Amino acid sequence: MIPYKIFFDDKADKLRICLPEHLSLVEEYLEGQVRSELSKNLILDRIQRVVSGEEEVSEGTGNLYSSEIRRDYTRIFNSYVEEQLEEGIDTGEELESLIETKYFAELVTIWMDALNDHRQQRKNG
Repeated sequence: MIPYKIFFDDKADKLRICLPEHLSLVEEYLEGQVRSELSKNLILDRIQRVVSGEEEVSEGTGNLYSSEIRRDYTRIFNSYVEEQLEEGIDTGEELESLIETKYFAELVTIWMDALNDHRQQRKNG
């Protein structure tokens, strides 16, 4: 399992996940793309189709971050940075994070569970 820490960021007024530095785009992807049970289930369905062999690669595009899910690993990348690099412009921003697909699936579930717990706590006051 990947070491992680979930905490409430008072300054940003939101729940955050902290992963090892080389997975910074996975952090941003989870926080930005996995916001509901529907989004969690869509991602887990994509993972299942790849792991079962139904698809070789499942590509998904979000507002800023995109994903390529493969059987062994998942690539989370910044679509804007990739476009800029293709045009010969280096923004200096991180382009991608690679994570084993099984760990990515675990983190999607862990993150959504934490988000649901946090929302329930706020609702209960």
